Amino acid sequence: MSKRSICCLFLLIFSTSLVAEDWPQWQGPDRNAISQETGLLQQWPEAGPPLAWRVDGLGGGDSAPAVADGKLFGMSNRDGKEIVWARSETDGKEIWASSLGDAIDQQVPQSKEGPGCTPSVDGDRLYAIGMSGRVACLNTIDGKIVWQKSLIDDFGGVAPMWNFRESPLVDGDKVVCTPGAADAMLVALNKLTGETIWKTNMPGESTEENSGRAGRQENTPRNEPPPRESNDRSAPTITGTKNPELFVSEHWGMTGFSQRVPNGKYLTKLYFAETYNGITEEGQRVFSFNVEGKEFKDFDIWKKAGGPRKAYVESVAVEVTDGELSIAFTAQVQSTAIKAIEIIPQGDDAKAADTIRVKAGESNSFKDSLGNVWLADQGFTGGSTSPGFFSFGGGRSGGSSGRGGFGGRGGARSGAAYASVIAIDFEGQRQYVQLTATSLIGVSASDGKVLWQYNAPANTMGINCSTPIYQDGLLFAASAYGAGGGAVKLVTGEGGKITAEEVYFTSRMQNHHGGMIVVDGCLYGANGGNGGGIMTCLDFQTGDTLWRERSGPKGSLLLADGRLYLRGEDDGEMLLIEPSRDGLLERGRFNQPDRSRAKAWAHPIVANGKLYIRDQGLLLCYNVSAK
Repeated sequence: MSKRSICCLFLLIFSTSLVAEDWPQWQGPDRNAISQETGLLQQWPEAGPPLAWRVDGLGGGDSAPAVADGKLFGMSNRDGKEIVWARSETDGKEIWASSLGDAIDQQVPQSKEGPGCTPSVDGDRLYAIGMSGRVACLNTIDGKIVWQKSLIDDFGGVAPMWNFRESPLVDGDKVVCTPGAADAMLVALNKLTGETIWKTNMPGESTEENSGRAGRQENTPRNEPPPRESNDRSAPTITGTKNPELFVSEHWGMTGFSQRVPNGKYLTKLYFAETYNGITEEGQRVFSFNVEGKEFKDFDIWKKAGGPRKAYVESVAVEVTDGELSIAFTAQVQSTAIKAIEIIPQGDDAKAADTIRVKAGESNSFKDSLGNVWLADQGFTGGSTSPGFFSFGGGRSGGSSGRGGFGGRGGARSGAAYASVIAIDFEGQRQYVQLTATSLIGVSASDGKVLWQYNAPANTMGINCSTPIYQDGLLFAASAYGAGGGAVKLVTGEGGKITAEEVYFTSRMQNHHGGMIVVDGCLYGANGGNGGGIMTCLDFQTGDTLWRERSGPKGSLLLADGRLYLRGEDDGEMLLIEPSRDGLLERGRFNQPDRSRAKAWAHPIVANGKLYIRDQGLLLCYNVSAK
C-alpha cells in the first residue's frame, strides 16, 4: 500500500472517530439533551479536563448558551437591561450584545439574577424569550432585532411566579412558545415576521377520558404516593399526639436555632411531623442536627414517625454553660424542617413556669389544648416559615399556596409553567408537546388544536420545569412538589381521536428542573425537589427503579459520546458518568473555580469538543476532546 493510501486511510479512520457538533438550541440539536458528538474523553483526569478559557462579566442569569457557526449565544441581565449576547467560540470574547428592554424585578429571590432561556439559532437568525415575556428575533451577525413580540401584551399571557423561563422551539417556518393565556396557551409565530399563525385555547378541566386514565383497570398497579388530604387548603390530620395543633405550621430550611437561657440542665424537646406532600417515602428528607454537642445524624422524619402526618418528638438532655442553648441543622436530602421546640429546666430548683416554648411557623403566640403558651416563631437562623399544609412546606421555594396560584403571583392564573416545547411525529402527524401549569398536552402543528392531555405529571403548584421526553414509543413528563413522572403512549381511536394512555406513573422520578435522559432503555434523572435529591435510574418501559445513588447529586444532565455529564445544583460540581443499569459508574468529577453563591441552574452543554459551564456572570470552557 502506498504512503498516500495509508495517509488517506488514516484520515478516514480519524474523521469517523471524531465527530464535532454544534448545540444550537435548548437541550441540543434534537432538544433531548443528547449530542451525537464523538471523540470525547471517556475518563477525566483527577483534576478534571483542562480549562481552555474563561470570561467574566456576562451579567446575571441561568441561560445556558447555544453554540452555532463559531459563536456562543446567551442571555443575561446587565446594567439594568435584559440582553442577548454573542461571543466567540474560540476565546469567549464578546461580539455583540443587544438589549430587549429593561430588566424586570422578580419578587421571589430564587433565580432573580436574570433570564433562563437558551436562544434558538436558525441560520442567520436567533430567537429568545426574556423573563418579562419578550419574544425576539435577532440577526446572528450583528445582534440587530428583526422583530419583537410580548407574551403578555400581545397574547394576554400571565407571567408565572418565576417569570417566563421557556426556550422557544423553531420548527419549519414557526416559532412556538407558551404565553399561557386562556385563548393562547401556545402560539405559533411566523419566524420571519413574528406574525401569528395560530393560537391554542387553554384546555379545560380534564375528564377520565382525556387525562389518560380511562384505560387503567381498577386492579392495575400504580406507584403512587400515599393518600393525602382531599382538600389542598385544609390542615392535615396529625396522629400520635394529644396536641395536633403543634405539628402543622413549621420552620424549614434553617441552619440553626438559639435561645438565651440561664446556665444549667435542660430537657430539649424537638417536635416533628412530615406534612409536605412532596415527601412520599423514607429517604426523601434527611438532615442532621446537633443540640449542645449531642449529634443526631441522618435524621429522617418519615422513618422516625412511621409515615406522613404522624407526630414525633425527640427529647435531648443537655447542659448549658455559656448562657445560650444552640441547635445546628444540616440539610442532606431536601431541606431541614421542624414544628416546635420546647426547653424545660431540670433540677431540684427548676420551675415549670420557666419552660420556653417556641412554635415554629406561627406569627403570633397561642395557647395549646393543655393550656401551655407557645411563643411565635423566633430564634431560627435562615430558612422560611410555612403553614405546613397545602401542597408545600419544608421545601417550598416560595409562592402562593394551593393549585389556584399555578406558580404565579395571584390574581389571574398563568397557564404557562417553565418547561419548553418539543416537536414529535405520531402516525404521520406533527405535534407540539408541552408541560403546562396543569397538564402535559399535545397540539396539532398545523393549527394549534389540542389533540390530547395528561394531567398526572403536573404538580399542584404549577411549578413544572423539565422538558418532556418522547422516545421508544413513550412520552414521559415529570415534576417535583409531590407529583412524579408518568409515561403514556398515544393511541388513535374512532374518528381519529388521539388519547394518551398511561403506561405507568412513579413517585420515584420527581424531577425538579435538571432534566432527564433515556439511554439504552434506562431513564436517568434526579429525584427530588427543593433542598436536594438523588440520582436515580429507572427502566424506561416499566418505571421500575433500577438504582438510586446519593453520590450522584441533584442536578442537570446531558449525554455526549456515551457519557452522562451531571452538574450538581448546590456546589456546581461536575461529574462524568458511564450509563449503566447496574449502578452509578463515575468516570471523573471536578469543581469549578470561583463558584458563586447562587444555585447552579444553568445546564452544562457540550459542543465541538468543549464543555461549557455557566455560573451567573462567569462562563467556563473546558477541553473534553480526547485527541
